[in-house]
Amino acid sequence: LPDHLGSKMYWPIYEEADRLGCAIAVHGGAHSGIGLDHMNVYAPVHALGHPIGQMIALGGMIFNGVLDRYPNMRVGFLEGGIGWFITCIERFDRSHDTHLEYQLRDDDMPGPKIGDKVSEYIQRHIDEGRLFIGCEGGELALDYAVSVVGNKPFFYSSDFPHEVTKDSCQEEIQEVLDDEQLTTQDKEAILHGNATRFYNL
Repeated sequence: LPDHLGSKMYWPIYEEADRLGCAIAVHGGAHSGIGLDHMNVYAPVHALGHPIGQMIALGGMIFNGVLDRYPNMRVGFLEGGIGWFITCIERFDRSHDTHLEYQLRDDDMPGPKIGDKVSEYIQRHIDEGRLFIGCEGGELALDYAVSVVGNKPFFYSSDFPHEVTKDSCQEEIQEVLDDEQLTTQDKEAILHGNATRFYNL
């Protein structure tokens, strides 16, 4: 992409999504130019490219106030797992506290303000049903992520039939069902409730 997803060049798309009250899905699959171009094996490119792409996309949208400006639009970050999201919550808080002097966005843009905790800003958008994160079965950080932000943003996303099979999807769903750290309500949210809300089914 020629610019990050918080850029004004994409605002007409968000404006139309806001008007329609529809969902926008963000995919982290563009791996060029983020330090992986000369990797000699593809597995780490795929493993790192998706979450790094998601982190860049979330950062652009959060710090440029896209979710505030277009409150009827829902944004889902899919196919990167959820570990990157926990990293963003931690790192965004600290950097927002210490590096505001390097802000280059317009002063009138919505988004986290001086003194705001970015984690609380993100939590508000989760609670208001604007921000969703796709997860997979058996993710090591899923239980922790639910304990940090609740179960509202996470939903199982498989990209079936690309790179997965019916059997592997059923295996991942069973991993969520077998997770003893998740409550019944967590599992219901992750396996269908949140997807229903995201896609407005």
